[in-house]
Amino acid sequence: MCATPLVSAIGVSSSLLLVLMMTFPMVLSLLYVKVLLFALLLSLVAGGYASGHSQLNYSVGLWAVGLAAVSFFFVIKGFFAATPGAAKMAALFIFWPLAYTLWISGVTRWHIVRSMHRAVVISTLLIGLYGCLYLLTQLKLLPETRLVSALSLGWDAESFNTHEGYTGMAIAGMNSFPFLLPYMMASLAVPNSWLGRNRLWRVAIWVGCVLSCFTVFAAGRRALFLVMFLGPILILLFRSFRPAAERSGSGRSMTGFAVAFVASIAIIFFTLTLVYDFDPRLLWDRFVTGFDLSAQTVDAGGTERRQQLIALSNGWLDRPFWGAGLGASALGSIRSETMPWSYELYYLSLLYQTGIVGFVAYAAGVAWIFWKGVKIIREGGELGRLMIAMLVGCAGFLIATATNPYLDRFDGLWVLFLPLAIINYRLSAVAKRNEQT
Repeated sequence: MCATPLVSAIGVSSSLLLVLMMTFPMVLSLLYVKVLLFALLLSLVAGGYASGHSQLNYSVGLWAVGLAAVSFFFVIKGFFAATPGAAKMAALFIFWPLAYTLWISGVTRWHIVRSMHRAVVISTLLIGLYGCLYLLTQLKLLPETRLVSALSLGWDAESFNTHEGYTGMAIAGMNSFPFLLPYMMASLAVPNSWLGRNRLWRVAIWVGCVLSCFTVFAAGRRALFLVMFLGPILILLFRSFRPAAERSGSGRSMTGFAVAFVASIAIIFFTLTLVYDFDPRLLWDRFVTGFDLSAQTVDAGGTERRQQLIALSNGWLDRPFWGAGLGASALGSIRSETMPWSYELYYLSLLYQTGIVGFVAYAAGVAWIFWKGVKIIREGGELGRLMIAMLVGCAGFLIATATNPYLDRFDGLWVLFLPLAIINYRLSAVAKRNEQT
């Protein structure tokens, strides 16, 4: 069945917006482009309701409205307490989640779902390719050109540093890797049948996965290392929910992926030792010290996180049930002068700002996504296999968010709403089929 122009426009706009948000998160030069594209997409989805092309399942709508109501309460609490970030949190916790919910109600056709998957693949390829080019130019192995410089789009936080035995690197798209890399790994371990019809996309996934692993090692970021090595465990976990008929014949793909993954890591290690004085032992020492929050830690980042841990814990103990209000900063620790309410220990800061009541409500909302997602996996089929990749990516991102405020921006919320889009797609299709019978 051919897609209507409206459905095609929703698919193209969704894919383009996803590529921009995944590849260039936090890049101010693209802020208004993203917002305008988001507004265009919402207008297309709204128009789809008149022609029956958009549909929001009532349980997904209830999920969104319920969490928005919780957020409204804690935003109002923040306004009454005069917290510095109350206004910002109102947009981040109320407006943008509702806007995303409207967006995913337009994902009612399989070709839109498929195009969103391809947007993930393209974004991973772009980030991995740029990360490798940036590393090689910084090591003077490739001449630095205007093209490589222009690809950063003027992101001020981009940086590169050399240390004894390893490098440190920051590029914009790297903040999306906690989702993208596990997602790509899961797509290889549990391939969709429609990908098998086009080998080009499968090759693209392999290339993107290898380039991403190379970039992760070059970046030296602990959260990315953790997510990368937890990826196979997460894949095995969510694969276990597949129907028995699909599990029985899928061992070969997982074994092949495991062998290729280990071989790729070995090749990356060898390559890095050729291009730079790379020492895996020193990199491992850096990884381990990053989790030391004791008073004796020698890691600068660990010292800062320890200060946040103490300040946020003490602040939460003063208001354990209802918190200090969204947008509140903790006495004794300011991570950013421009965003004093934002902390690396994201979940602890959320507990401090919303208390046990708010934290449990948000945790329940995330748990609902995984619960519904697992139900789709148990149904099997192509959608179930795609949901495995979605939940693996989402879980990886949520793990990394424990020490990084990745969700403190509107163009980072797609991580939660991508699997929710698949859930709404499935529930809406079931509801429509029940109405016709």
